[in-house]
Amino acid sequence: MLPDHWSADGRVVGLQQLSTPEWDIVIIGGGISGAGVLFEASRRGYKALLLEKDDFASGSSSQSSKLVHGGIRYLASGQFTLTREAVKARERLCQQLPGLVNHLPMIMPHYHERPPRRASFRLLMWCYDALAGKKLHRNLPAEEMQQDAPLLRNQGCYAATEFKDALTDDARLTLRVLLEANQLGGTAYNYSKVERVENSGKGYQVYIQAEHFGALHVNCRQVIHATGAWTQTPGDELVPYQVRPLRGSHLLFSAEKLPLEKGVCLFHPSDQRLMFALPWMGYTLVGTTDLDHQESLDNDVRIQPDEQAYIYKALHHYFPGASLTYDDCISAWSGVRPVLSDPSDDELRPSDVAREHKIWRYQGQLYLCGGKLTTFQVMAKDAIDQLDFQPLNSIPEPWPELGANTRNQGSLPVPETLIQLYGADADLLNEAEPALDKIPDTPHYWAELHWALKYLAISHLDDLLLRRTRIGLFFSDGAEHLIPELKTLCGEYLNWTEQQFEKEWDRYQTLHKRFYQPYR
Repeated sequence: MLPDHWSADGRVVGLQQLSTPEWDIVIIGGGISGAGVLFEASRRGYKALLLEKDDFASGSSSQSSKLVHGGIRYLASGQFTLTREAVKARERLCQQLPGLVNHLPMIMPHYHERPPRRASFRLLMWCYDALAGKKLHRNLPAEEMQQDAPLLRNQGCYAATEFKDALTDDARLTLRVLLEANQLGGTAYNYSKVERVENSGKGYQVYIQAEHFGALHVNCRQVIHATGAWTQTPGDELVPYQVRPLRGSHLLFSAEKLPLEKGVCLFHPSDQRLMFALPWMGYTLVGTTDLDHQESLDNDVRIQPDEQAYIYKALHHYFPGASLTYDDCISAWSGVRPVLSDPSDDELRPSDVAREHKIWRYQGQLYLCGGKLTTFQVMAKDAIDQLDFQPLNSIPEPWPELGANTRNQGSLPVPETLIQLYGADADLLNEAEPALDKIPDTPHYWAELHWALKYLAISHLDDLLLRRTRIGLFFSDGAEHLIPELKTLCGEYLNWTEQQFEKEWDRYQTLHKRFYQPYR
């Protein structure tokens, strides 16, 4: 069951009726944390509404490293609780959402001049596997390493270890969780900015400014803030930590320029920070940096020249045979990690600040911040556990777990990969013509564009090309050659005139050039 209010026509009707019901919970923030809270609240029978000021997953939840990371570096620094939580969460997601969250073999080459030594790393791996409850590492023969990463430097490499992590498409994971929350009764709106929250005495009044609609307000019993790095932490003694936004930047290359069959762990030659080179959606992703983000979160979250140079230095060191230049990079993006710190953390390097999540109350409202993409389900459970009331209309029968409604769908007339990505509604992709033709030089099908425009809350072109699909990341010009097809589709499903399309294309190009293009 797809959200009626996510269609172009249904959005206005839904917003008109939004003030009528009494909501149990209003969740502010439409990234993976907010999506997880909406799913968990709906699973337990709460009447929950999620509001996002921009598009779903438009912040850090579409701009991460795409790793569902077990947190091996946290284990190395002695953060056993966080590592155990992350490893178990990773394994659970791989089991619940196969195809969307998949194990990825990772190569750790051991060089004479760089840590970690093989013996100490193997000990670390045994601990890592013990937390996962299964053996996921092995010694990797040199010839196999060269097959999996043919351009990886073998000079000075005396051994290699293979272990398992997991990979996803973060934006599509967020949308999948929101869709499953909808099937359980949850409601979510993008482009609906919360202007203010007032305590009504019996609950809260939430005042909203919805794009292309106007002002409205809703009533609820509890407000949960899940806005990540955008969390406004009041200067109050009851909140002994502050949000420390940490920027992580990434570069994308063609698989021909930087071929990889498995992920590779890299210790940067300058500061020994851990980085990754990952095969992702038919391309190769390299990152991440880890720096304090001092600029405006709304306007300046993009890779900086020194970050790009930093990543290239690592690439030239470990992949000298690739001879990569700035012109070889197709796209770039930056995300901001919502890390919480207290004054004692100020002297720590960004990479050394703990990633645990925190939940606190301020003026009666709940705030959820910190954590990792990997542990969003744990964070959501902890947040809902803080509620001091039961659902108005509790549902006694058990609800399905995440992904349960999409299993055993192999008979659907669509590729298995699309079933895994889109769940039980994947059969609707077959409605589109040409239904299952691939878009050249991308992992996407034309049917996905039809489906997204018809069902998935598209308001702007960047919603379609940067988050519902990732087409805009795979072309340095943002996929300008697809303008004729895009114009036709947007006219058919969104009723855009040619003038409206041109306005949206200009908007999209401005965003793409500013935030997704590397320096040349």
